[in-house]
Amino acid sequence: MVWQPFATKLRTAETMEDVTLKMRAPYFYPTSTQTNKNIEVDIMKSKLRMRNKFFSVGMIVFLMLFIIACGSSDDTSPVTYNISGAVSGATLAGVTINLTGAATTSTTTDASGNFSITGLANGTYTVTPVKAGDTGIPVKAVYTFNPVSSVVVVSGASVANANFVATAAYAPTFSISGAVSGAVQAGVMITLSGTQAGTAITNASGNYSFSGLVDRTYVERHHTVIPSLTGYTFTPGYRIIVVSYGNSTGNNFTSVAVTPPAAYSISGAVSGATLASVTINLTGAATTSTTTDASGNFSITGLANGAYTVTPVKTGYTFTPTSSAVNVSGANITGTNFGLVLTPSGTENSTDSGDLTSSR
Repeated sequence: MVWQPFATKLRTAETMEDVTLKMRAPYFYPTSTQTNKNIEVDIMKSKLRMRNKFFSVGMIVFLMLFIIACGSSDDTSPVTYNISGAVSGATLAGVTINLTGAATTSTTTDASGNFSITGLANGTYTVTPVKAGDTGIPVKAVYTFNPVSSVVVVSGASVANANFVATAAYAPTFSISGAVSGAVQAGVMITLSGTQAGTAITNASGNYSFSGLVDRTYVERHHTVIPSLTGYTFTPGYRIIVVSYGNSTGNNFTSVAVTPPAAYSISGAVSGATLASVTINLTGAATTSTTTDASGNFSITGLANGAYTVTPVKTGYTFTPTSSAVNVSGANITGTNFGLVLTPSGTENSTDSGDLTSSR
C-alpha cells in the first residue's frame, strides 16, 4: 500500500468548483482502490466557489491597507501666513516688533525698517513697535510710534503694510551761562569739561552759554568752565558748576589785561686787534650770550628791565674793561664797548671808552 499526503489529495479536490470538506484523522490515506474507513469526504454542492472567495477577501484587505497607508502619509501641516510692514521716520533699524493675540512672538526691523513675521495661522493679532532710547550724549529718552499698535486679522492670506512712523522723544536738557567783564569781553574762549565737554566764545557783550546739557538720571552733574584769552587773566580762574535738573546761570568772570614785559637791548662793540667772533656773555636779570660780527659789533635783545653784567671773552685775548655793569630801565642801552689789552703777539693796547690806542 502506498501512502501520500492529504494535502496532495486536497489539491485534487480543489479543482472542483463547489466543495465542502469534512475530515477526520489520520492525515494520510491509502491510494488504489482500498477504502480508508477513517476518512470521510462528503462533497456537497454549497456554491462556495472557494478560489473566487479567497481572491475577493484578499483584494478587500489589500485596498484597506492601501487606504490606511495613504492616509498616514498625507501632509497634515497647516497652511500658514505672514504679517509684514515697515517702520519709517526718526529710526529704522533695530525696532522690536511684538506680536500678540492668536500667537505671541517678536522680530526686529532691518536696516531699511522692514519686518516680517512668518508661520502664522488664521486669527486676530496685535502688532506693537518698541525701541528704547539711544545711548550717548545727548540721550534720546524713547521713541514713539504712530500708530502705537495695529490690529491685524489674518484670514486665508498674508497681510502686508502693517506700517509705523517713528518719532524721537528727547530727555530734558539744561544750560550753563554767564558773562565775562573787565578789560576784555568779546572773543574769550570758555571751555566746558566734566560730564559733557565743549567750547563757546563770548559775544560782544561778553555773554556765553552751553545748551543741550542732558541730566540723564536727574542727579547732580558736575561741570567745569574755564575762560582763556592770550594777554589776559581771569578771576576766578575757573568755576565748578553743578547741574541738578535745572539751568545754571550767572557763571561770570572778570578779565584783567596782562602787561607784557618791555623788550630792550644792550649793544656795543669790541675794537683792537681782534673784532669778529668775540663771545659776549650776559648775566644778571637774564643769562644769555652772543658773538661779535666782522666789525666787532654785538647786540643782545629781548631784555626786561633789570641789572646786567656784560663780559667779553676770547681765548688769548684780554679786554678792558673785563666786564661792564649795565642797568636797563625803560630804554635800550648802547655803547657798551670793550678794547683789546693784550694780543697773542704780546702787543699791548689800551682803550678809553672804546677808543683804541697802542704803544710799543
